[in-house]
Amino acid sequence: MPFPSLSSRLFSASLLAAGFSFSALPALALDGDDFATKLANVMGQGGGTMTFSAVEADGDEVTVRSALLSAPGQPDIALGDITFEGVEELDDGGYTADRADFEDIEFEQDESRVTVKDIGMTGLTVPATSDFSSLNSLLFYSSFSTGPVEVKIQDTDVFSADGMSMRVDRSGGMAAYNMLMSVSSIRIALDIPGVPKFDPQGDPTPGEVMKSLGYEEITGDLTFNAVWDAESGTIDVREYALSLDEIGRFSMSFSITGYTLEMMKAMADVQKKALETPDEQASQQAMGMAMLGLMQQLDFVSASLSFEDDSLTERLLDYYGSQQGLSGEQMGQGLKVMIPLTAGQLGIPALQKQIAAAANTYLDNPGSLTLSAEPAEPLPFPMIMGAGMGDPRSLVDLLNVEVEANTR
Repeated sequence: MPFPSLSSRLFSASLLAAGFSFSALPALALDGDDFATKLANVMGQGGGTMTFSAVEADGDEVTVRSALLSAPGQPDIALGDITFEGVEELDDGGYTADRADFEDIEFEQDESRVTVKDIGMTGLTVPATSDFSSLNSLLFYSSFSTGPVEVKIQDTDVFSADGMSMRVDRSGGMAAYNMLMSVSSIRIALDIPGVPKFDPQGDPTPGEVMKSLGYEEITGDLTFNAVWDAESGTIDVREYALSLDEIGRFSMSFSITGYTLEMMKAMADVQKKALETPDEQASQQAMGMAMLGLMQQLDFVSASLSFEDDSLTERLLDYYGSQQGLSGEQMGQGLKVMIPLTAGQLGIPALQKQIAAAANTYLDNPGSLTLSAEPAEPLPFPMIMGAGMGDPRSLVDLLNVEVEANTR
C-alpha cells in the first residue's frame, strides 16, 4: 500500500531490519535460525538486503546484532540490534512473535540527517512460505510505532514529529486488511538551508509566501485509513488527510479494484528486478513501463479531493489583494468574475457552471472545496487513459466529475 514517503521509508526500514543473509553465520538453535531464515525470505521479495554481525537465540527471544539495511540507490541505514520477543513456531512451519524492538535509527544522505527513536512492532506472523498464494503467505503485524522523528539539513531542524503509529487488523473471514495510521505533532520549517527565497522570475517561493501570511512554521497531524480486500482486490482508501493548524485540512479518498495477490506478486517481482539492474536510468524506465502494464488490470471506482479552510483563504486574499492595491474582499469579488472566464477555456459548459457556482459559494464564505469523480460503474484504467489521450474533455462525463463548495 502506498504511504507518506517518510512513513513508508520508516516502515520498510523497520520491517526489513529482520531480513538478512545467513551465509556467514555459525549454526544456531532451531528456533532462531529457522525463524530468521523465513523472515528473510518474505522480506527479500522487495530486493532489499541485510547484513549483520551475529544472530543470537535464547529460548523464545531472537536478537540480530549490528544490522545494516541496504538497497540499491539508497543510503545504508544502520539499524543496530533488533530483538524479537515471544517467538513461537506454528504447526505449518511459520512463526509468530509478540514483539520486535529496534534501536534508535540515524542515517545520513548528502547534507540531510534523519533520526527515528523508540521503534517497535507487535503481533508479527511470519509465513512458512512466501509465494503470494494466500494472505497466510504474507508477513502480518498488528502494530508499528515510533517515537520522535527528526530531519535536519545542515544541522537545521526542517521536519519533526512526535511519533507515528499504525494499526492493522484482519476481518471479513481474515480476507481483508484494515489499516489505520497517524503521524502526530508534525512541524515543518519554512527556512530550509539551500532553498532560495525567490524563483528564477524573482517571485517569492511558497515558503516565503507562507511567512508573509504570518506563519512561522507549519504544524499539524496526518491520518490514513484504508481497507484492502484480497478476495475482490479492492483497495478503499477512506481517508488520507493532512490537517494543518490555522491553514486547513487537505484530504483525499479513492477506491480501486483489481489489486489482487497475483498483482501484488507481479509488482514485487518488477521492483526486485529493477533493483537488481545496475543501470539506474534503464531500471527506472523499465519499471515504469512494467507498472503501466500492470495498471491495466485495475478498475477505477471513485476518488475525491477536498480542502477545508482554517483561515488560509482569507490570508491569501489579503496578501494577493495587497499586491494590487485591493482589500481581501475586493480580491475575492474579482476572483468571482475571473474564475468562470478561466474555466470557460476548458470548453466544458457543464463543468464551467459547477466551478463558477462553487467559487461564488466558497469566496462568499470559505468553508470547503471538493472535487469528486464517481462513475456509474467501475471503469478499467485503459479505458480512462484512452479517453484522456483522445479527448480529455470526455473524462468529465465518463468519470462523473463534480465540483462542490461548503458541503463538509
